[in-house]
Amino acid sequence: MSVTITNAQSGVLDPTFGTDGIVTTAISPKYNNVSTTIVQADGKILVAGDAGTPSTYQMTIARYNTDGSLDSTFGDAGTLRFNVGPLKSFIMDLVQQPDGKIIIGGRTWDDVSGNFALVRLNEDGSFDDTFGINGVSYITTAENDVAEAMSLLDDGKILMTGYRNENFTVAKFNADGSVDTTFGVDGWSVLTFDNASGYATDMAVQNDGKIVISGFGLNGNNRFQVTAARLNMDGSADNSFGINGKVIFNVGAWNDFGESLAIQSDGKILIAGHKWIANAQQRHDFFVARLNTDGSIDTSYGNDGAGTARLVDGANYTSGMVLQADEKPILVGSTTFNGEYKMAMVRFTTDGFPDFSFGDEGMVSIDNVGLEDYGRAIALQADEKIILAGDFYTFSGTESEFVVTRFLNDGMVGTEDFQNVEFRLYPNPANEQITVELSDASPTYQLEIFDVLGKKVYTSEIQKSGNIDVSALAQGTYLLKLNSENKTNVVRFVKK
Repeated sequence: MSVTITNAQSGVLDPTFGTDGIVTTAISPKYNNVSTTIVQADGKILVAGDAGTPSTYQMTIARYNTDGSLDSTFGDAGTLRFNVGPLKSFIMDLVQQPDGKIIIGGRTWDDVSGNFALVRLNEDGSFDDTFGINGVSYITTAENDVAEAMSLLDDGKILMTGYRNENFTVAKFNADGSVDTTFGVDGWSVLTFDNASGYATDMAVQNDGKIVISGFGLNGNNRFQVTAARLNMDGSADNSFGINGKVIFNVGAWNDFGESLAIQSDGKILIAGHKWIANAQQRHDFFVARLNTDGSIDTSYGNDGAGTARLVDGANYTSGMVLQADEKPILVGSTTFNGEYKMAMVRFTTDGFPDFSFGDEGMVSIDNVGLEDYGRAIALQADEKIILAGDFYTFSGTESEFVVTRFLNDGMVGTEDFQNVEFRLYPNPANEQITVELSDASPTYQLEIFDVLGKKVYTSEIQKSGNIDVSALAQGTYLLKLNSENKTNVVRFVKK
């Protein structure tokens, strides 16, 4: 196993968890696939997805103690595997109620169509028979309903989102698992995009109760775009958001996919995903885009509304996102390059640029847990330590297991907190040359310039002052980093 890191605190595997920060679990002897993870109020960790074979996948969940060991007080010695519906079922999301009960959001699939499904467990992993029928609630309709995410409301009611026949779909359930028919039309709200499909992947509820959904869609030009929508509390479209309650846009040059959603304390909306790299089929970069409260792109964030990161010059796929208490987003996913499959994380600053205080210039990757390693989900402990969960194929390539990792995280420290080297950079914006002048002439500093993807484009040493030729750099935003033995500073400049 190898981990790419440079910072001694943020983005380093926690050696007190499992074996050197890593735990693996096989619940089925064949395939074990992770979709989601949460940290309970007591610090225990839930990881869930599905297990079995492609024709027999069942809902699967494991609970771990804070040291990474399986919690023997939960389910069957720490794990549960069960079926909902006639054939196959999958866990997509988890939430813990204030009373400690665990709600599972997922879906069923009979090889023709699917249905939304909810399960409620008692704290010990037993089925809560006060919910639905023997702890299970799922709705059979004539439509093909595919669930992706879930939110628990303050009154105990539950929202689920996904897509119905390629349209955004939200369903609302009462606290006992029955359908809340006062929402939308008989408990369902379906949103259609003009000349485009809509596949919802995540949701969040604003403080005012309005419901934000994000995902991706395929337009009439055969182009995937990032999509978002907002509903009023009753399930109707919020016409103050975007156009008729909906937004569709691209971050990159072609196919872009929204995968995860978070709402900042000021109401602005973060959507994380991956954007296509032009002229390179099936290659993507991580991105996080920010929308204003009315659905318009916040062009003050990152580079014209989005921050991007590239760990490898191949596929960089985002699976999830979590927002720290200081509102720095951490994205989790996977990278693929030259046959290597790695779990990956990226942390961005609050203004949408890679956070150089985290990992290796904002990025962390893990490989050699197995033959192929995939990051699927992320959660934060109360102490800001990071839980990264995923799955990996064993070296035989014929089976997969859960993998759960924990990373140390200083959490609140970012590039803006390292402004302890006084210097001037001018002109900014610049055409041909920038000048850097240091107030402290004694040490020699290493000077590095990174593009907004985190790629190093220039390096040199400087003492007191220096002139840097930037004429060959493409137009755009860059980060200049100065390092001495015990001092670091990062500043942004623009090349015109």
